[in-house]
Amino acid sequence: MDAPSRKPRRELSLTERVIFERLGWFVEVRWLAGLLALVFMAVGWYVFQVRFKVVTAVLAVFAMFFYNAFFSLCARGLYQSERAHKGGVRAVAHGQIICDLLAVAAIVHAVGGVENHFIVLFAFPMIVASEFFSARVAYGYATLAAVLVNLIGWGEYFYQPAHNPLHVVADGGVVGELVAPGAGQHYVFVLQVCFVMTFLVYATVFIASSIAGRLRSREEQLEVAHDDLQALELVKSNFMRKTSHELRAPVGALQSLLKAATHQMPAGEKARDLVVRAARRTENMLDLIDDLLRYSRLRTAAVQQRFEAVELAEVVRGAVDLFRPHADDKQIALSAQAESALVRGARDGLADLVDNLVSNAIRYTPAGGSVTVRAWTADGQARLEVADSGIGIPPDELPHVFDEFFRGREAKATVAHGTGLGMSIIRRVVEMHRGRIDVDSTPGKGTRFTVTFPAVGLEA
Repeated sequence: MDAPSRKPRRELSLTERVIFERLGWFVEVRWLAGLLALVFMAVGWYVFQVRFKVVTAVLAVFAMFFYNAFFSLCARGLYQSERAHKGGVRAVAHGQIICDLLAVAAIVHAVGGVENHFIVLFAFPMIVASEFFSARVAYGYATLAAVLVNLIGWGEYFYQPAHNPLHVVADGGVVGELVAPGAGQHYVFVLQVCFVMTFLVYATVFIASSIAGRLRSREEQLEVAHDDLQALELVKSNFMRKTSHELRAPVGALQSLLKAATHQMPAGEKARDLVVRAARRTENMLDLIDDLLRYSRLRTAAVQQRFEAVELAEVVRGAVDLFRPHADDKQIALSAQAESALVRGARDGLADLVDNLVSNAIRYTPAGGSVTVRAWTADGQARLEVADSGIGIPPDELPHVFDEFFRGREAKATVAHGTGLGMSIIRRVVEMHRGRIDVDSTPGKGTRFTVTFPAVGLEA
């Protein structure tokens, strides 16, 4: 279980998230490339009867699978750690590209060397290098690829036993070499292949780096704009929080004075009724201020830095205990079915979520109705469900139910005063925890809110 004292992973920047996504995509491509290599080898061996150093080639592909799995685990661990940053991702990318070049060199050497047209595979790691690194670094990898091509070509030329020509077999006998006999030992052919491949890897880097450079420039501009918007959102949220906090003290004092005044005035006086109405209005104002405080707090990134393992069942039981007196006063049957459901999140935010759902369910359920709160884990997901037998939500209002300050027609008719921020707070908490909320409602019969979060195991 996550220790509360553990420092949470910092929020990744927009560029870092994009880089992690690209790294994951290249890992998937590498799995596919390895499988295709095995398929092509099998087709060449069994269908076209082409003979080559099959053991060496297959071992090179399995080595590719091994290091791809290793670097995939490294990338996943880096993403989940506190040290997740562009430098760490690029270190993983460096390792992958070097291993890719060595694997391609081993496969090409085993299946004919410069005689095999698949020698062009040396160009593909250049695309990865251009995507992750500057043009200078990418040209460095192009140089490494050119060196490996020339080592294969000229090494096999000067040391003939190292050359593995491709042969075609028919009826159990060797018919001949697939390419012109002795092609790998002819210096003009070797020179031509080495020159073309050297030109190809440098040209690939030139084109890919030009495109990637423009994309990186756009990404940097987007990240600056994103950071500016985040800063503006933080300023706005801080202003809302400070303003709400400054308003709460005088409004609270005013409400206390009005309540004290009502006790000093005889019942039945018209002036006392006015004071009671004013006290009720100030209470509604305090509710609005409290919701604004919660909402502004949730819109800042600071709350995301206090994530821990939270037992959702405990939060549910706490909310049910808190609202049971209110439910009893309204003669509403409030029940809880709370099984273990562990979520990684902000305890205060999850409490706001459950409190708002339960409070709304009780508020909009008439006397004699029922409210049921459930928490459980299924299919690796922590689930929360709040169902009531209340007034329900019309279908045309469902798309707007989470909008800020929105209150439906039936809601206004049932409860005259409300802030319209409760559902916005609920949506914000769900988004903050990367969850999902679904609404199922029938007017006059009730509403069911179902919230789904990624569950965490006891070993997390």
